[in-house]
Amino acid sequence: MTRETILRLPAPLRVCAQLFAPTGEHRARPHAAVVDQEFVYCPTCEVETAATRHGDVLRCTENHLVEGVV
Repeated sequence: MTRETILRLPAPLRVCAQLFAPTGEHRARPHAAVVDQEFVYCPTCEVETAATRHGDVLRCTENHLVEGVV
């Protein structure tokens, strides 16, 4: 199966097909998401964590501003 044929399948069949032939769509931005997410190093938390991008501003999961990441 090609990526296009898998993506045209109804949702329950598409999920099963993607287990055996992943399309890479599982990391796409979720439908109706307001902001993008990415992993960054937060110097305040001192760990690598998920962050939400609001334009040029990144906020870690603890709501700290993460500077220096473009």
